[in-house]
Amino acid sequence: MGSRLVGYGSYLPEKIMTNQDFERMMDTSDEWIVQRTGMRQRHFAADNETVTDMAVMAAQRALDNANLTVDDIDLVIVATTTSELDFPSVGVQVLGALGATRDQPGFDVRGACTGYIYALHCARAFFAAGMHRRIMIIGAEKMSRFLDWNDRSTAVLFGDGAGALIFEHSTSSYSGIIDTVIMGDGKCFDMLHGTSDHRISMNGPETYKKAVTLMPEAAQYIMEHAGITAENVDWIIPHQANLRIIQSGAGRLGFPLEKIIVTVDKHANTSGASGVLAMAYAFDQGIIKKGQLILYPAFGSGLTWGASLIRV
Repeated sequence: MGSRLVGYGSYLPEKIMTNQDFERMMDTSDEWIVQRTGMRQRHFAADNETVTDMAVMAAQRALDNANLTVDDIDLVIVATTTSELDFPSVGVQVLGALGATRDQPGFDVRGACTGYIYALHCARAFFAAGMHRRIMIIGAEKMSRFLDWNDRSTAVLFGDGAGALIFEHSTSSYSGIIDTVIMGDGKCFDMLHGTSDHRISMNGPETYKKAVTLMPEAAQYIMEHAGITAENVDWIIPHQANLRIIQSGAGRLGFPLEKIIVTVDKHANTSGASGVLAMAYAFDQGIIKKGQLILYPAFGSGLTWGASLIRV
């Protein structure tokens, strides 16, 4: 029992903040930011724009793309760590906002930057068990809620946005969500975490060392588990945390940079929305073609890391 991808959608807030904007706010420069991160701009949600608002926009666009209505969806899974409300889940709120009438379930997963892979892992299990026919997976984050505008080491790194993919049941195990792997190490949580006063605490050098090691390891593991090599993968969409991390991971895996989809310069790090926003961008630009195999590795707070294989 497998799945196939039938629709996608994304949403980026209107407000764009460039590196030059940060130059006017703090002791930093466009050159410093680009050299260390590859980031040039990021989108920030309006003060009254919530994670749910962005998730709903991405979800509706995915439904339109798939020519479906919300009542064609059996389950909504949202990857987010930045929802404004402790409860209810963003998943349930999305269903309500879209006017669902079938009492469909929705829930959230909190895997930080690896959240979308955790959500894909859940969806793959539901399809394998034959429990749901159509599942919408959303990544939505308002990272700007956690930014310390006096901390130049973290304030420039993050952005806001949402993306959604819709999968439906298929008898083929070689389409849709082919494989997933998720891992975690709670002993290292203090390396990167949110604080009680809603700020980001990060040990940058140590986080970098872990990311450049664990993300490629997850990618290599899932390729070996699927019985494929780098040559079989059409595109790799890594978590868009930092251009240097992406380039290092590509080198470790033997992937040419021409096969790497990069949006970190446009979106910065949107945490759990990162991979699906990059995939939606690649679809919109005509980069990804039907039938191609996509490898998506990610690393995030927790520590969490993992990878997924998706045939579109």
